[in-house]
Amino acid sequence: MIGDDPRLAGLETSWVWRRRAVWLTVAFCMAGLVFLMGWGRHDSRLHETIASSLALLLGSVVMAYIAGAAYDDRSRRQTWSSYETTRMQVSPQRRADHDAAAG
Repeated sequence: MIGDDPRLAGLETSWVWRRRAVWLTVAFCMAGLVFLMGWGRHDSRLHETIASSLALLLGSVVMAYIAGAAYDDRSRRQTWSSYETTRMQVSPQRRADHDAAAG
């Protein structure tokens, strides 16, 4: 399958780093929101803006991660299917060339 192809092996490691970045961002946003809810002393406009910004950042990162994964899966399927199609078209041609050279 796709994981067996050495040309696509480097793509898996990039998702490890992306996943770590997403989880660190989620942890940062959640820690900020929990701090503001539990220990925010003033109910000020600044705290409201910070909370809104953290929630927006959290939602954006999660949605971008999901969209990026879906796009990557779609792109990988298209790449793999075009590779298989090309391989299947070239294989009979090579066989014919080999038979012609041998005979």
